[in-house]
Amino acid sequence: MKKKIIEKELDLIEILLIIWSGKFKIASITIIFLLISISIYFITKPEIKARTELYPINIFQENSYSAFNLLINEIKNNEQKNENINQGTYLTEYNKNNLFNLFLEEIRTKKILFEGIKRFNLIDNKFNDEDKYFDAIERESLKLKLLPPKNVDGAKSGEVRPYWTINFKVNDTEKWELVLNYINNEINKKIKNYLIFNFKSSFENLNLLKKFKIEDLENKIINTKLDYEKEVSNRLAFLNEQSLIARSLNIKMNTLEAQNYNAPSAIISNIQTKNPYYMRGYVMIEKEIELINSRTNKEAFTKNLFDLEKQKRDLIEDKSLERLKFLFSQTPIMNSENFIAANIIHKDTKYEPSYSLKMLIILTTILGIMVGTFYVLLIHNLKNKLK
Repeated sequence: MKKKIIEKELDLIEILLIIWSGKFKIASITIIFLLISISIYFITKPEIKARTELYPINIFQENSYSAFNLLINEIKNNEQKNENINQGTYLTEYNKNNLFNLFLEEIRTKKILFEGIKRFNLIDNKFNDEDKYFDAIERESLKLKLLPPKNVDGAKSGEVRPYWTINFKVNDTEKWELVLNYINNEINKKIKNYLIFNFKSSFENLNLLKKFKIEDLENKIINTKLDYEKEVSNRLAFLNEQSLIARSLNIKMNTLEAQNYNAPSAIISNIQTKNPYYMRGYVMIEKEIELINSRTNKEAFTKNLFDLEKQKRDLIEDKSLERLKFLFSQTPIMNSENFIAANIIHKDTKYEPSYSLKMLIILTTILGIMVGTFYVLLIHNLKNKLK
């Protein structure tokens, strides 16, 4: 047992001596590896990790929409109190959250990123076929990662990411910043145009709904007046008939049919109140006919007419839409050429190489030593076998 241990120790010492004797070869191989890897590093230029933060509008920019938003809230609150047009379903408030969400949605489509890569030649066109070039741009666009905020307050250990960030690997930082600037400008322009179109479309729809509502009320008013005429005609026919019956029975004044019952203590009268209308007497009935025929202000006796006319008047005099249009014209969407839904600060982009030169040197040195050592041992063994 001791002999085996001694033999192993001798073998290990022998290996170390072999390695030591071939130290210059190992060093040479390692240097060659280093020279090759460093040359490749500087020739190929490894991809660089670019990280850019997205910023929503600040509180001062958001306040530019406050008057517009207050009117929308007032309109929505009024809808709960009456039966006016449901304008709230067509109207949208503008705040940093929904504007920022529109911005994120546009980035996720990757369409503008595609155009930016193509415009600034972020990918060299080495393809003979244009379709293949576009496919390469599309594949490159899909590499973009949009990361949400993480550990914003720093309460937990690990990465802190206070804002949404765009992560992308690039070779040319200057071109990438041009692409980012292009994306930022184009998305904000697109959102601005969308918001203007959306508001104009909603405004036209609401005006149309208002017009339809007024037309419906006018029809209801006409029908209510016609209903009144029909009701009065039916009433007069009924009264004339009842008057003739009362005259034929010679019932001049209102008469209540009563039945008397004798009781030990008093006389009890059973009065029937549900008598035929002619029992009221032709004097009263004919007076009612006379009053109906002499009415000059029929609208005062038309049921629900006042409420309908009030609703129509309220709609006609409602200036909410005109005021909303004016306030919209005062928002940054309309009165500012530099409208911002969100902002990409391309000049604040953080760059980090995919792998550092230092790490490359360390790994190459380790690999060179391993390969050199293996080479020295292999050559030594071959020499021994050839002897």
